[in-house]
Amino acid sequence: AAIGAARAGSKVLLLDKMPSVGGMAVYAITGFLSGWPFPRRAGGVADELVKLLEERKALVWRNNAAYEEDALQMAMLDMLRAAGVEMLFNAPIVQADSQDKLLKSVTVQCGGFKRTFEAACFIDATGDAVLAEVAGAATATPEPELSMTKTLMFKVGNIKNFDKTVVAERFKTLVHDFPVKIQDKFMGTPLSRPDEMVLNLTAVVGDATDPAVNNAMHEELLRQIPVIVEWLQKNFDEFADCHVTKIAPMMGVRYSRSIVGQRMLTLEDMHNPEPPPEPVALCNSYIGGHFVTSFDSPWGKQITGKPAIPYGALRSVTFDNLLAAGRNIAADPRVISAVRLNVNCMASGQAAGIAAALKIPPYSELCKELTRQNCLFQK
Repeated sequence: AAIGAARAGSKVLLLDKMPSVGGMAVYAITGFLSGWPFPRRAGGVADELVKLLEERKALVWRNNAAYEEDALQMAMLDMLRAAGVEMLFNAPIVQADSQDKLLKSVTVQCGGFKRTFEAACFIDATGDAVLAEVAGAATATPEPELSMTKTLMFKVGNIKNFDKTVVAERFKTLVHDFPVKIQDKFMGTPLSRPDEMVLNLTAVVGDATDPAVNNAMHEELLRQIPVIVEWLQKNFDEFADCHVTKIAPMMGVRYSRSIVGQRMLTLEDMHNPEPPPEPVALCNSYIGGHFVTSFDSPWGKQITGKPAIPYGALRSVTFDNLLAAGRNIAADPRVISAVRLNVNCMASGQAAGIAAALKIPPYSELCKELTRQNCLFQK
C-alpha cells in the first residue's frame, strides 16, 4: 500500500505497532510466501519483492517460496526506503478524529508520547480493521465459527529424511490420537535449511478482537507446542530428535474483523463466470480451510469463476477517504481465504495505495495507474 501510494506521487507515512515491517509474514513466521500463483507471476510490488529476494539468494522454491524472516524484512525495508516512504514503528493507534464523512487525523502512542498525524487519505492495513474501529467506522465481526482457527507457528530443527507426502499420509492414520483435536491435517513446510521446517499444527477458536480472549488463545497455543513436539517425536522417525528452534512472537489470525465496504466480495462472486464490477486485484484460487472443527470447511472448494477484489471492497461506507487493504477488506467470512494470503494482501494493498494517492479516483483513472505499476487485476 505504502509503495503503491508513493509511486503514484503521494507523500506517505507508514505507521506500525510492530518494531519493523513485515506484519504476519515476519512476526507470525509463516516461513513461505502464501498464495503465489503458477507460473510465478503475481504482478506489481509482489513480483518485485520476489525478484529482490531471489537476487539476494534469500528465497527457496519448493512447493512454496520459503524465506527467512530477517531477509524478507530487510527486503521490504529497502523497497520502502527506495520508494521514499517515511516510517514510524512501535506506534499503535489510540485515537482517530473525523468530521462529517472525512477522517481527519490519527493519533499513535510512541515511546510514551502521543503523536497526531493529519492526511488527505488513510489506509487501514492492520489486518483487524483497528483504524476503522477506533475511528468509529462501520465494521463487521463474524461469529468465531466463521473466523477460522488461530495458530502459533513454530520452527523445529534436526528433521531427518522428511517426505511431506509420507508424513501427511501417516498423520491421517494417527490423527485420532493427535493432542489438538480440531487439527486433522498435517501442515509443515521445509525451509531454506533442509533439516528445519515450520509447523502449523496448533489451533484454537475464538474472537481475536476481544483482548481477554486473544490473550487466553495465545497462552493455550503456547501450551500446545511442547505437547505436539513430544507427540511427533514419539510417532515419527523424521521428528525423533527434533527440537524447537523458534516460536512466532505473534499469533496467526486468519480473520477477525473487516470494514463495511461500499461493495462486499461474496461467495457468489467466487463462482461467477464474470468478474465483479471494477476489479482492482486478483483472488486466490481456493476458499475454505482451517475450519473450527476440522481443517475442511463446509463451503471449501476450488474457485470456478473469475474472482477478483472489487474497488468497492476497499472503500469504507462511513468515511469517503478511508480505504482498507489485506484481510480486513469487505468480504464474506467464507471467502476470506481468497484474499488473506500474502500475494493477495500485497495486491489489494497496492491498489488501495494507488487509490489513496489519487484521492479515490473514478475507476477508469485508477486502472491507468494500476496498469502503469504492472498490477494484475483482471484474468
